[in-house]
Amino acid sequence: MDREELSKFDGKEGRRAYIGYKGHVYDVTESRLWKNGQHVKRHFAGRDLTEDLDKAPHTDEVFSRIKPVDVLTESVAKIQTSSSDELKAMLRDVYRKLHPHPMFIHFPMGLLSFAVFMQIMFLFTGEPSFETTAFHCMVAGGVALVPTIASGFFSWWVNYHYATSNVFVTKIAFSALLFLMCMAEMWLRFSDPSISAAGTGVSNLYNGLLLLNLPVMAVIGFNGGKITWG
Repeated sequence: MDREELSKFDGKEGRRAYIGYKGHVYDVTESRLWKNGQHVKRHFAGRDLTEDLDKAPHTDEVFSRIKPVDVLTESVAKIQTSSSDELKAMLRDVYRKLHPHPMFIHFPMGLLSFAVFMQIMFLFTGEPSFETTAFHCMVAGGVALVPTIASGFFSWWVNYHYATSNVFVTKIAFSALLFLMCMAEMWLRFSDPSISAAGTGVSNLYNGLLLLNLPVMAVIGFNGGKITWG
């Protein structure tokens, strides 16, 4: 199959979705990640995606799940790139070497999860040191969210061209929610250092927000995994 024939399998109007990769043609019609022949609104079926996918954040291990249906007989055409494309390519190479977002994200996830665990220990035992540790971890985790979210937006721009599929929208919305929750938790705790054990409505709000960090982070992590692994 050559590139001209491949272009007919674009996944639209009931047609099958084929993509070219490293000299082979793969059928991605049944993949939920390739609805209507599109993947994260950046990659399109009916094309040779060898160069594009070589720059993706995941490895070509994803092709081990798909059997090739044909051989691509025509080589990849070289397309002249604009200066902005060249800048993105350079930044993408830097990103792939340093992995800033995967590196930063471990800090808020770990610290905020430990804060929840310590707060639960305090609520069960009444031991003040648990509450103090939870507060310190919550503050550190909230601060760590700043470079984490910033590097996430950088990754979204460089690797995905601001694609607006559901997985990105969900991850961004819940990341913003987590940041706002942490800011509210910090403000409440700084306003009243004894708030955790006060037994008032505001105290219940504080404890509830702190415990809610965990499921919010679970949603963020789940959608992050979907972006990376599909």
